[in-house]
Amino acid sequence: MDFPINTILLKTILEDTPAFMGIYNISTHRYVFINKVGLSMLETTDLDDFTAKYPRGFRKDKLNLETQSKIYQHLKENQTWIEDTLFETSNHLEFWGTLQISMFESEDTQYYLVRINDISYQKKAEQQLKDDNNRFEALFMHSAIGLIMVDREGVIILSNRFANVMFGYEQGELEGKQLEVLIPQNIREKHRETYTNYTNKPQSRPMGIGLDLKARKKDGTLFPVEISLSHFKSGDKPYYISFINDATFKKKAETDLLIKTTEIQKLNNSLEKEVVNRTNALVETLKNLEQSKKELEVALNKEKDLGELKSRFVAMASHEFRTPLTAILSAASLIEKYTKSEDQEKRERHTQRIMNAVGNLTDILEEFLSVGKLEEGKVNAKLANFELPKLVEESTNDLKNMLKKNQQIAYQHFGETIVCLDKSLFRKIIINLGSNAIKFSNENSVINISTEKLDNMLILKVSDQGVGISEDDQKHLFDRFFRGANVTNIQGTGLGLHIVARYAELLNGKVFVESTLNRGTTFSIKFAL
Repeated sequence: MDFPINTILLKTILEDTPAFMGIYNISTHRYVFINKVGLSMLETTDLDDFTAKYPRGFRKDKLNLETQSKIYQHLKENQTWIEDTLFETSNHLEFWGTLQISMFESEDTQYYLVRINDISYQKKAEQQLKDDNNRFEALFMHSAIGLIMVDREGVIILSNRFANVMFGYEQGELEGKQLEVLIPQNIREKHRETYTNYTNKPQSRPMGIGLDLKARKKDGTLFPVEISLSHFKSGDKPYYISFINDATFKKKAETDLLIKTTEIQKLNNSLEKEVVNRTNALVETLKNLEQSKKELEVALNKEKDLGELKSRFVAMASHEFRTPLTAILSAASLIEKYTKSEDQEKRERHTQRIMNAVGNLTDILEEFLSVGKLEEGKVNAKLANFELPKLVEESTNDLKNMLKKNQQIAYQHFGETIVCLDKSLFRKIIINLGSNAIKFSNENSVINISTEKLDNMLILKVSDQGVGISEDDQKHLFDRFFRGANVTNIQGTGLGLHIVARYAELLNGKVFVESTLNRGTTFSIKFAL
């Protein structure tokens, strides 16, 4: 085919371009020219071979008439159509390409000038980056040890959740601050010198071996720590990671043991000088040793309980996080496939799946953190007067987002409306019991919530028409991590009712349960005012 264009220029533009270049006759729906790069890309020898192998084109998603018309109209108005799309060779090999189409006219015939750049490597790199980020998130942010990453100037780039909780900061609050905010004031100058020496000759090692290291919390409190250091480079920029462990309990145990050892040594010296009282002193020593043994046994048992709790946390987290993380990954992968405007409804549906999964993760983390604070004795009741019906109605409004199809929440109050309790803890009790009632009830059911203020007592009741709880399961209902035999197929951590019972105890309350299998459950909490 002859075109009214300089032959050398045509060769430069079409043949010497390192991409697919083709000329497409709009009226005949056929390519009239494809350069050598394009023919090679599609594993064809010439134009006839291409036409035979690709009678309907080589896009993975074949264009319908409506889309073809849309592209044609766009080109008439805007001159150029550009999109990233997936192509497929006759041998079913897929590759990503940036498609660029422009329209021109020659001798009263309209043509498309088509250019395709292979971007498969770029797409693969983008996916690899996403996978790397996901793995980094899992390893760094959810690690059960404090991790803080800084640059060469000592500016905090990233801190994980464990470190934020350890130092008393909110998520993201430490980022951008100097590392020195975590260093005691009296040793900051020495720390600058040590840090400079380390950055000049970095190596992975424990820090301050044999030293009594302390760190500073947000509120200024100092506490003992154990620190290990590591380093890496991203491009030409060096970064440094601190692995931080709160050594408060360990230091206390070491101090107690040292005190006991010192006391025994003093007693032995006294025995050598006081022969007359040697027998009595020996008896006293044995008593002290026995007491020390009991104290150490108590300390070891507490450490064992704490280790078991952490192990259960890790096991539960690894199991419970898998479902929402899988949903997020699946939805995110599907969203990438819906690139057209008419796919907006599908993208929104998968986006909602991601939001729901993130909500589930947040609820699981909240339960883990609540149990941790309760076990450490960090939760205290702050009593104040408030209007009870208003608080319950606000809480039920929050629960409405969780309701299944045609589920309802009915609330009524009896007696005086003003009570003196911890407003935050009471709200968490309602949310926890209400969400359980919704979760374990079917559609078209009613969740009944009632409060009654008597002279010296407040009674809260939450009733559902759900699966119920067997008598055997009721005996262990408030144990940590316990889940009923008939709800193992429903997602949960087994911590919710344990938390409710502990909160009720802090508010001078006691929890009662009445339940029949497949007929429903009623939780009652009686608070002494």
